[in-house]
Parts: sequence; C-alpha cells; structure tokens
Amino acid sequence: MKKVRVAADRWNFETEDGALISPVGGNMLNDEHPYNNGTLFRHFDAAECDRRFGIMAELGLNCVRQAIGVNEVFDPATGFKAEGLKNWDTFISLAEKHGIYLMPVGGYLGGNDWFDAERLSDNGKAADDSAAFWTAFCGHFKNHPAIWAWDIRNELMYVAKQSASFAANDSSAAQNEMSLEPMLKSGWPAFLEAKYGTLETMNRLYASAYQRFEDVPGSVMFIEKPFDLCAGDFRYYLNERGYRWCKRECEAIRAAAPGQMIVSGNNTWASPDQDLFLSNGFHNYALEDLFDFVTFHPYPAWEAVPGGRGDPLDDLDGPVMRYWVNCCIGNARFDYYGKPVVVQEFGWYGGGESAFLNKLPYRSEEEHADYTRRLTEALMPHVNGFVNWPTFDMPRATDISNHGGIFTHDGRPKALTKVYKDLALKVNGKRHVRARGTTLLTFSLLGIYTCRKYQDDMWDRVHEVLCDGEVPDIRFV
Repeated sequence: MKKVRVAADRWNFETEDGALISPVGGNMLNDEHPYNNGTLFRHFDAAECDRRFGIMAELGLNCVRQAIGVNEVFDPATGFKAEGLKNWDTFISLAEKHGIYLMPVGGYLGGNDWFDAERLSDNGKAADDSAAFWTAFCGHFKNHPAIWAWDIRNELMYVAKQSASFAANDSSAAQNEMSLEPMLKSGWPAFLEAKYGTLETMNRLYASAYQRFEDVPGSVMFIEKPFDLCAGDFRYYLNERGYRWCKRECEAIRAAAPGQMIVSGNNTWASPDQDLFLSNGFHNYALEDLFDFVTFHPYPAWEAVPGGRGDPLDDLDGPVMRYWVNCCIGNARFDYYGKPVVVQEFGWYGGGESAFLNKLPYRSEEEHADYTRRLTEALMPHVNGFVNWPTFDMPRATDISNHGGIFTHDGRPKALTKVYKDLALKVNGKRHVRARGTTLLTFSLLGIYTCRKYQDDMWDRVHEVLCDGEVPDIRFV
C-alpha cells in the first residue's frame, strides 16, 4: 500500500509511485450512526471489521471515511488511552491488509464524536485539547500509508442555539443560545474596528449612528436583509473566526504528520432551497487554502420537504431531477480552487421508509440505485471521487442513514452495490480531466449572504446555463 497525494496536475490523486487512484467508498465501517450511537470503537470487534473491510475490497471500493472516536482514544489530562489506541492500531492494520484507505474524522473531546456546537464555539480549552489530540494521534500514525487524509471534523458550522438535530448536550435550547452567542460574537467588535478603522467610517458606510463597535448587532443565524453591509460583515466575521479555528487544527496536524493530506468534510455551504446558515463560518470559499482538496456533501433534503421543489426520486426523468443534478454540478464548479473536488458524503435511501427534515415514503433499492447512478455520471466530469453515506445501512438511525447504505447493515448486497462496482471500475486507475468551463458566471457574495431570492436566482441561472449545454465557471465577488 502506497501513500496518496495530489498529482502535479492538481486534479488527480496518485500514489507515491505515480499510480492513479480516486476515492470510491463509504462513510463508517459499522451500522451505527456516529452522532446518535457512537463509534465502532466503543465496542471494537476486530473480526467484524476485518469482514467488513473484506466486503468492501471485494467490490472494488478503496476508501472509508471513519469517525475516530476521540473519546475512546485520548484524554486531555493523561494522553492516550491504551485500549483505544491498541484498537486503532488494529483497525488501521486491517484497512491496510485489504487495501482500504482511511479518512479519519476528528471529534469533540469530552463531548459528541460527530458534532458539538458548544465545544466548537469555545476557542479556549476545547481548542487546546483538540490540538493536543491531533499532535499525539497524527504523530502516532505519521507516514502510515493507509491514511488518505485527516478530516478535521464533519460538517463544521456555528449555531447559536441547539436543536434536535444538533444538540450537544441535554441543556435547553434557550440555555445554549445564551451560552453560545457571547462566545461566537466575542471577536465581532475587533473585526469591525480592524476593517473600518473608525466608527465614523463604519457609520458612514452603514448609514448608521452607533456609538461603539460593541453596539453593532450581528446574527449568528441567517437574517433576510438584502445587500445589507452589516449583515454581510457578520458572515465574513464568522468565516474569519472559522478560518482561525481550522488553521490551528491544521497546524497541529502538519507539524505532527508532515506530508499527509488534510481535508474538512464540508456541508454544501450554498445549495438550492437550503437554510443559509449551514456551514456557518466554514465556507469552502473562505477556508480552501488550508486543505489539500475540497469536499461537499449534497443531499436533496430541502427539496423533499412539503412545499419544496420535490424529491428527485419522484421525477428521475423529469425537471425536478434535472434541476437538482444541475445544482450539484454548480456546487462542484464553484468549489473548485485549483485542487481536487471530492463528493465526500452524499446519497439518499432505498429499501424502506426514512426521514430527513420530515418523514419520507418508501423507496425501492432500485430507485435509490438509479438516482445514485444518474447523479454520479453527471458529476463525474466535475469531481474526482465519491464516498457514499453510509457504507452499511444503519437501522437505528433516524434519517436516511437507515436505508442509505451500499450494503445492508450486515453486509449483504443491495441494488446500489452494482452501481458502486461499476463506478470503481470506471474511475480507478484512470487520469481524469476536469470539464473546461465555456462561460463565466459572477455572483455577489454579499447578495448570497443576505438575500434568499438572490441565491435562488443564482441557482436558476446555473441551471439555465447547463441546460443550454454550457459549462459554467463560477466566481463570487
């Protein structure tokens, strides 16, 4: 097994001996959701991991994105936990045995292994502990050939209050809103002073009369104030805060494991019909220079809510699916910054009923497979790599993870299995060429950050251009 790197053409991946390779695989090796049920390292079973790696390798898959389970491995006060580290040594050796690369995903020490809004908002002890973890863990596995890239976190985002989907602990939403807002706004006055220099300059541009920078409001959640400079500035401030947070993580990893790649599993920071706060503070546009390649995670969840554009599975041959596919292509096009773009988490579901923002009806495995085949074929000229969510069905999950797997929860083939077998044969060992843009679309970042209609109009324009047979390059100004 050879280490993977970005090739000299800045679009392909290759092993250190020059063999071309693309990531094709799944998220998580077990059948439990890392947010709700924890990671497989809570009850590590080496034989079962060996079996599951074997199932993936037999299909031709080569990559697993796996939650590390940081709380099973490391204690900020005492360092490594012997049993947890031993389990990871075994896990990575089994991956290497089967030729499966890993994208290990960081978590929140003392909190949830998948998302913890309170610890993410804390730039103090929580950030110190995280840096200490990466220094130790990446140092232990530096130069290991089975590491594709270290993924600093899953779908980073700043939120001011908790919800059922993003709760980090048992506190009420109101208590969390009180505790998180002050932390997230702590650097806002200094940001304004650094940008404008004086209150007079800021007030003139804002058409305001604030007496102190501390008096200027800012909303962590999206507010509709079309082209309002202050509302836009707060989004830029959050991105600056997120950049500093990510930079510290990356510096710890690069110091401990120079030569290994780093990435951040990014939500689709702009996507049709989606709440504009998603990826708050962690937009690829603002962070990409920290990472070796760029990712995005598209799901048609907002389309499938009542009153939405419609679930693509209801219209696979019609305008609903075509609009969704074109918007996914748009995501891939504007997330290109001279380095590979990987669809690192995506999918839908088949083989039962499910839920994602609302209840979702029964879908067959064949519908799920057809959707995935069409989407991957359409995206192939614009991305380099596909990692399904999840690898194996997660029966206890409360979202599309329950029927989203390439395999059933115990590893039996599904209709989607054939899609991934064909996909692996199609992309691996081949040199990929990113589709050249034939037209340039330019959009206002201030408009996107402050106006829902402006964003909707952007997606309509992207769709229109692609329907006309053009390939857009997309820039934000």
